[in-house]
Amino acid sequence: MLKDFSLKLKELPRLKLLIIVFTVWQYVAVLGMAMFYWPVSLVWLNLGLLLAFIVLCPAYESVLLLILSIPFYVVIPNSHIDDLPMWRVLFLALFIVWLVRDKKFRLKEIVFLPWDKYLAWFAAAGLILGLLFGRFPMEAVKQTVFLLNIYIFYVVLINVLRGKQHIFEVIRYCIWALTIIITLGFAQLFSTFLTSLDVFWVYWASNIAKLYYGSSFASVALYSNSWFAYSGGATQLRMFSIMPDSQSFAYICLIGLCMGTALTRSVFKHIRKWLWSGIRFAALGMILSGTRAVWVGMIAPFGAVIIGYWKNIQKHLAKKYLWPFIIICILFIASPLINEGLSLIRVSVFKENFLARVESIYDFNNISNQGRIQMWENSAKFFVTHPLGVGFGNFIVSFNPGNGSESYAQLSQQIVARYNLPASDVSAHSLYFQVLVETGIIGFGFFVAFWVCVLRYFWKFIKNYENREDFLVYFVAQAGLMVLWILLAAVFDITLLNDKVLMFFFINLGLAGLIVKRYHEYEDEE
Repeated sequence: MLKDFSLKLKELPRLKLLIIVFTVWQYVAVLGMAMFYWPVSLVWLNLGLLLAFIVLCPAYESVLLLILSIPFYVVIPNSHIDDLPMWRVLFLALFIVWLVRDKKFRLKEIVFLPWDKYLAWFAAAGLILGLLFGRFPMEAVKQTVFLLNIYIFYVVLINVLRGKQHIFEVIRYCIWALTIIITLGFAQLFSTFLTSLDVFWVYWASNIAKLYYGSSFASVALYSNSWFAYSGGATQLRMFSIMPDSQSFAYICLIGLCMGTALTRSVFKHIRKWLWSGIRFAALGMILSGTRAVWVGMIAPFGAVIIGYWKNIQKHLAKKYLWPFIIICILFIASPLINEGLSLIRVSVFKENFLARVESIYDFNNISNQGRIQMWENSAKFFVTHPLGVGFGNFIVSFNPGNGSESYAQLSQQIVARYNLPASDVSAHSLYFQVLVETGIIGFGFFVAFWVCVLRYFWKFIKNYENREDFLVYFVAQAGLMVLWILLAAVFDITLLNDKVLMFFFINLGLAGLIVKRYHEYEDEE
């Protein structure tokens, strides 16, 4: 009976409309819980609706719904796990339903991409090292499960897409989800025009942050967060939307800008105008986030585009991708005027001095830079004495070893004075040092091999179709630029490991990988 009902749903011409209805309802429900004190038990209703959709509808449509729902993945209210987000249950349910109903456990038929083997070895290294050498082996298990939880959604994605139209449709759904997060970022910023910073801070931490990330995170956000920058005695608010910090929001803008630029190649002129408007807002959001790592990271893709244009390598591609970077540069130049305009209409008068923040990037006397360099030095010294690593989730022992008898809970809740954060929230401030400390030289080797494989795979494809002005080629190019951007930004932070950022990254990576793998099939489609 369930199978027959599922087949009937599959034939419904308005199944996509149901996806939109569910998304709108989630928006209304989350807004009501955040602002109008609706009961948080609505989260269970939303979870039930999405699970029912996954069980009864085709896997492809379920993927579309879960992508569009990314901005609304709040924590599940329960008395056991404070920070359990909806997506962890939903992604697992989708994978199980797909594996049982669609694949019927035929594991050999599962499609993978060339770099997946390196990801598997990297994850295995982090887990095994944590179990063998980590002081807190359960933390290694938890971190591995977290990564695997997102990875299985990526596996379903690359296995259910059939043809160019599916690729195009998933990209559009991603753009919508990214647009929602970026738009909410501007709503978050504009809300400060009507109230004082202190009122905003307490309200956002107590209501929005608690809803999305749990009471433990909300408690920390009440006394320490990255929503504000402090320079010269002045308080500067950053844009961060529904993300836990401004850095992860900047990555959302980065991915949205890259994917949106590729999409402009395949749509009608009147839609293209809206897309370019969205790209400009994403660029502005990136600046208003105040995230220096992403600003510096822009040098890599910008340099690649300029070299391509100058050397006449994929010049038509380079010309297309020059514009987003030009827009960002123009907005940086105009930022003093933006500062003045924003300060005139706020209740709390303050200015975000973005140009001064750019200058602070190479200021070694800057407190933030000194803290980052100190963490790099500490991580490097720890790696030299622990070349095999300590396993996922055990980075904490590299800077706060304690006396060796504390539990992870005791050690992680100790406040690190320099950052005014619990030890569990302190990182190496560099993805590369984080990986070195946790997975050692072996895991780091697999980590590097993964990125090299991705870039070589994309570059070979782009070179093979150098004169092809095709949307699919443009999309692979943007994925390559996204990777370059993230790789340089990752020198200064570990934000790629944020759950929503990692979701969009894997979606983008999977789509581009499928295009390269099946391009000849897609060419034959009308």
